[in-house]
Amino acid sequence: MDPEKVNYHYCDDLPTTPLPETTRVLVTGANGYVAHRLIPELVHRGYIVRCMFRRKNPPPILNHSRIENVYADCLNKEELRLALKDVDAAYYLIHSMASKKEEFVQKDKLAATNFREAAEECGVKRIIYLGGLGEATQKLSPHLQSRMEVGQILSDGDIPVIRLRAAIILGTGSASYELLKSLVMYNRWIPYIPEFDSKCQPIAIRDVIKYLVGVLETENLTTRVYPIGGKDVLSYTELIRRFARILNKRVRLFDVSWIPLPVNALCRLYAYWLHLFNAVPVNITSLLLDSLKSDVICTECDVYRILPFEPLDFETAVKWAQEKEQQSRVFSHWSDVSPGRMADLMPLCEYESAEFMIDEHSIEIPTPPEIIFPIICRIGGNHGWVHANYLWKIRGAVDRLLGGVGLNRGRRDNNQLRVGDSIDFWRVEKLEPNQELLLRAEMLSPGLSWLQLELNPKDNKRTQLILRAHFIPKPFWGNLYWALMAKFHNYIFTGMLNYFRREAVKAGWVSESAESAKV
Repeated sequence: MDPEKVNYHYCDDLPTTPLPETTRVLVTGANGYVAHRLIPELVHRGYIVRCMFRRKNPPPILNHSRIENVYADCLNKEELRLALKDVDAAYYLIHSMASKKEEFVQKDKLAATNFREAAEECGVKRIIYLGGLGEATQKLSPHLQSRMEVGQILSDGDIPVIRLRAAIILGTGSASYELLKSLVMYNRWIPYIPEFDSKCQPIAIRDVIKYLVGVLETENLTTRVYPIGGKDVLSYTELIRRFARILNKRVRLFDVSWIPLPVNALCRLYAYWLHLFNAVPVNITSLLLDSLKSDVICTECDVYRILPFEPLDFETAVKWAQEKEQQSRVFSHWSDVSPGRMADLMPLCEYESAEFMIDEHSIEIPTPPEIIFPIICRIGGNHGWVHANYLWKIRGAVDRLLGGVGLNRGRRDNNQLRVGDSIDFWRVEKLEPNQELLLRAEMLSPGLSWLQLELNPKDNKRTQLILRAHFIPKPFWGNLYWALMAKFHNYIFTGMLNYFRREAVKAGWVSESAESAKV
């Protein structure tokens, strides 16, 4: 995909001048939410952008003559040296929020140390790091403390490190925005504890990107921390109430501090409760809630003297995010990155066929593939699963209770798909227009699952649609699970195929009527 098609042009009014076009910039965490917004801006401003991914699956979504793709793990210094070779400046956008609490701190430290040492060896001139707001004098959450430690580790070398610190980032698809939206949309009564009433300074994603690009293009900056934030300083309760007002929802907050549990335990319990109706993983939700216990505001504003533009206020940031959702212009989403346990799975084609259990169903449809395929690509999210939705909802609820993503994750866009998109508890692994849609399961189950929809044209007006469920069971439990699900699968998959046939026939009739009218 051409980066210009997904470029929001945040930086068109940025009061800085781009560096020479030969400047090569590395963007780590290139599959992440912020990186997906940053890369098109850098390409538009003429830079050679080297995108660093930890794995090759899913494939990059952006293609351009000035985009280079490299694959490296920050825990592997040799891979980092190859990624950083001939790089002038590097964005460090990596953190392990999805890992378990006891794991992410050590992983972040080692990754930052390796990156700094490899960057020094390769002669990188500047590192730009996006961390979290918070004062070192406060009792910070492990998440914020780790982000600060990473910034310090990066800064301990000879390379100038510009450390931007932001609190809640507001934008279509950001974890914070989606968490707030789910909280307000699905709850009339919202629990809170007084510890959550610390002050925060949310910032729009467009302003984050402008600062990230602006400090790259500002000369003579030395190692320094720059807090960045929006126009408003709000408490947790004010955030909720304002968000609800924008969405025309009525909510009530009630104090649950009387529950005889430590604050950390209450945060974890609250995260599990939120998990029932919100797709953001428990670990990320828990870390975000934990961060609410300390003030996260800008204590100085030197960055405004360097980059004198006016950041958005909270209400404008939320309204603009809503407008982009309504216009189907959500080009990056927090769910673009797979859950940790699913991140390193091989694609279906790399497994031995002997490992699979396959359930296959087919139907012949009297329309060409180009009529059927768009209908198939609308499954999931707000459209539902077209047949036996109550069974899908039960399976989704079970997945949520077990700690999985469930059906609440939805879709990035209700009508458009690309490789790597999440569809509820599935992810698009392969997408060949008018030929095949392959989904990989990210639900919790005793095995690995794929759902394949394949279209084989018979002639100009007939298509065979084949639905295959692939499953690699774990010993005993996987085989038992597959046997129990077999009857449900037969009912669900047959119903799905019949639905696709009905809708395709309707769409084909409408298309033929329109052609006849033209004649």
